[in-house]
Amino acid sequence: MITFRNAHFPLNRHLTVKIPDLTLDDYSLVVLLGQNGSGKSAVARALSGEFKCTQGIAPQNLKVELVSFEKQQELFEADFEFRNSDALLADEEQGILVKQLFSDSDLKTLNEAIVAFGIATLLERPIRTLSGGEGRKVLLVKALSAMPDLLVLDTPFDALDVQSRQSLLEIIAYIHKNYRVPVVLIVNRPDEIPEDITALGLISHLAITKIGPRAEIEQDPEAQALLFCTALPNVELPPTPQKFALLALRDDTIVDLKDINISYDRPIFEHLNFKVTTGEHWQIVGPNGAGKSTLLSLITGDNPLVYANDVTVFGMKRGSGESIWDVKRYYGLVSGQLHLDYRVSAPVINVILSGLYDSIGLYQKPQGDELRIARQWLALIGLEHDENTSFKALSFGQQRLLLIARAMIKNPPLLILDEPLQGLDAKSRALVKAFLSYIMKNGHTSVLFVSHHEEDAPDGITNRLTFEPRGITYEIVQEKI
Repeated sequence: MITFRNAHFPLNRHLTVKIPDLTLDDYSLVVLLGQNGSGKSAVARALSGEFKCTQGIAPQNLKVELVSFEKQQELFEADFEFRNSDALLADEEQGILVKQLFSDSDLKTLNEAIVAFGIATLLERPIRTLSGGEGRKVLLVKALSAMPDLLVLDTPFDALDVQSRQSLLEIIAYIHKNYRVPVVLIVNRPDEIPEDITALGLISHLAITKIGPRAEIEQDPEAQALLFCTALPNVELPPTPQKFALLALRDDTIVDLKDINISYDRPIFEHLNFKVTTGEHWQIVGPNGAGKSTLLSLITGDNPLVYANDVTVFGMKRGSGESIWDVKRYYGLVSGQLHLDYRVSAPVINVILSGLYDSIGLYQKPQGDELRIARQWLALIGLEHDENTSFKALSFGQQRLLLIARAMIKNPPLLILDEPLQGLDAKSRALVKAFLSYIMKNGHTSVLFVSHHEEDAPDGITNRLTFEPRGITYEIVQEKI
């Protein structure tokens, strides 16, 4: 048995994680729910032994594997530090390879997990080249193959495509039935709850507040709101700060990609033509690793192959002398990579203001109406009382909401949203969908929206681009809706 009784885990002088009563046996499968900012990730870290228990009873010396966004961020930061080391050897310049993460794994379980998640082709890849979904799969394989005493999965379905989410559900069910490893699973969506869970619990104010049979807890009003809040609120978005109201584009063509050819370990694009014009709103769908992020990186200019192809954005042909800042001021971006890159410990108000200057961190003093409008955005996303809180002190979901507001504050001609609803509870997902529907109806912004959840698409989508598997490659299908 793994037992927690009135266990207290101080985070600092003012905040303490509390696990009042939780007992896990070899076949426990416990699911926990909580709204953004409730302390889900802090509870997960307490369960995994990251914090010292100063009161009550908590297990000691357990081998615990935790999968979370923070763990994924730590992995990428470790690779970044490794690649920037002064003692780096020539053959280490590519950084940490995926296969190097599995040196202590149980080989039988490792091979099963590699097959289940389809990551065999990733083993020789540097981890810095992985998409968000691919990185999450690698962490899951690493955790499952470590044969831990306790497995804690903090929103593990985020960034996974439909097939991978189904595989993960099947793997969790298999572990529950065949391995003597208790599992604690934190989720944000009802379809992420396995059928054969042994208990359902609620997290609030850094504590597990309720836990019991699924049928009982699902009737709780708090659980109902967490799982089934889908009604869109009425919103009116703040105006654009006057200094950043952009002049009209040179013409109606926002993005024009012509005859694009890109290959890595396989062909990604072969003679791709893709155009976005004013008033169009595109939904982009496809499996992990299909090429969605590569497509977006051509538009933002973050892909070095942009200069080897015919790419025109906002009337500027890439490679014709334009600066990166000339391009950045015309789009707002939310992506898993941006979230990973936003490492600065900036106050919340500075994070949202940095969207006006396209920087990570704020290096200019806000002027005129900028501060007032930034505060209006903070009120819209429920962070008006956290203006001076560090970005890193927010929960993952709160960080993601803040980055969404950061992308929208300048009301750009193009909004690029790569899995923007990751980590958001039902209420926050409905809020962001309301933002997007408002923009599509009332603004001049075109939207590129990527999501692995069909139900996440906001009202107002006009076109769809789909990556459809064709053997080891993908056919790209474009259609009007």
